[in-house]
Amino acid sequence: MFSVRGFIAVMLRSAFIVAFLSIPNPVVAFSGLKNWSRKALYHKIDLCTQSCYSEIIPGLYLSNARAAADKSVLRYLNITHVLTIEARRLPKSTFVGSNICTLFIRAYDTPQTNLLSYFPMANAFIDEGLQKGNVLVHCHFGVSRSATIVIAYLMEKYKLTFEQAYSYVRQRRRFINPNPGFVSQLKEYQRLNYDVNGFHRFEAYMNVNARKHKYKIVSLAAVMVGLLVPIVVLVG
Repeated sequence: MFSVRGFIAVMLRSAFIVAFLSIPNPVVAFSGLKNWSRKALYHKIDLCTQSCYSEIIPGLYLSNARAAADKSVLRYLNITHVLTIEARRLPKSTFVGSNICTLFIRAYDTPQTNLLSYFPMANAFIDEGLQKGNVLVHCHFGVSRSATIVIAYLMEKYKLTFEQAYSYVRQRRRFINPNPGFVSQLKEYQRLNYDVNGFHRFEAYMNVNARKHKYKIVSLAAVMVGLLVPIVVLVG
């Protein structure tokens, strides 16, 4: 029996097939939907492939990794200090031939990641950079980790609440979005009156410096083992 609903369904499927076949490269076109949605989310900026930076206060910039690795951007902004809060460092070639000071904090964008311990170190680095020139703080997208560091800096520097600092930064970079764990840590930072205890400061310092000097540490450990094993054998 003839069905109007079935007829309409057939017509729609046919129209879709014709439209699909009319696209020169349908696979590329449809795979591009993900990029399109990301651009729409971040105000038509693809944070994977396009440099995107925002000046938060005079001399302090918040950016994605693409901008931080772009030598022309660093020169244009007169950047003297780069703070990377990422799972991996920027390419070494980024800073060849420059006098840019860097600080690398290895961190993942997960609610379980502890950034609170690194706030004092990051704040001191940003302060030093602003006294000497301009500072760029970045993570991969410039949305969660680096935004958290910048918010923490403003909170401590100007004695702002989390809500005040978050609102201020968001006015200058509308798509910031610290994950829930980072938000909780920023609120805890406010509750602690912007003071992180000495043990956690030391732990953060050791984490950063252990990575910076990991080969020296491994070599030293090898030497110590080489010395201790014979002693243990002789004493035994």
